[in-house]
Amino acid sequence: MLSFDPTLLISRHKFLFEAPDNSANIYSFDGDDRALQIADLVTRFAMALGTTDLRTAGAIFFKRYCPIFAGAVYAWLHHRWALDVSYVNMKVTLTGNNVKFHLLGTSQVAGIESLSSDEEKDEAYMRHLFQDHASPLVAAVSAHTGISQPALWHTIAYSISYWRQEWLAESETELLNERIEQWFRYATSRSTPSWLPDKRINPISCEFRALDDPLQEGHKILIRKACCMNYKLPGEEPHYCYTCPLISDEQRMEQYLEAH
Repeated sequence: MLSFDPTLLISRHKFLFEAPDNSANIYSFDGDDRALQIADLVTRFAMALGTTDLRTAGAIFFKRYCPIFAGAVYAWLHHRWALDVSYVNMKVTLTGNNVKFHLLGTSQVAGIESLSSDEEKDEAYMRHLFQDHASPLVAAVSAHTGISQPALWHTIAYSISYWRQEWLAESETELLNERIEQWFRYATSRSTPSWLPDKRINPISCEFRALDDPLQEGHKILIRKACCMNYKLPGEEPHYCYTCPLISDEQRMEQYLEAH
């Protein structure tokens, strides 16, 4: 049983703590057919978006998948709860173009709590998130869609960087502020990450250009490294996100103000 209220995980990060029903397409990545399951999921997602362009569908799919990483980091930083997001403990559902993550059990990742130091615990949980979960997913989505792996890793980096800013703004204690900052310093270090032993450099170590938010003092609008290609979707006019690196800052501000 969880030791905290999971409302924010459900509302912000698409977690559900129950087995899925049969009203959605259900996917499991725990098995020898993982790559086929991921390919089928992305292809069905493309159909739901009304596009045959797998690169576009793959980029948008991965953008919508990234809440799982931000949500897991939220639970770890705020509640010291190592959510088990291993493939054996979860199902992914697709309803229309809506992706959700069903955790089949709420127990923590085995072995982490018995480690002696916070640094060892952080490293073990990052290995769980990024080596065991993200790395094979990135490889499979890249192989199926042709999107570069660095672009997909940058999408993960953007998601957790965005939420870092939100969590710091919401934090009510200096202790939590320091915990968030310490984790991000470690997670985004440019040295070879021991928690990603198959990578020579840290794929989530990147800085994002930022603009001052005209509606919230001290808040920044982060600009993505890689475009999600939303503008390629069928429609009367191409739609760019206000965080897109392809548009001018003037257009960005216009869209941001319209959206808020």
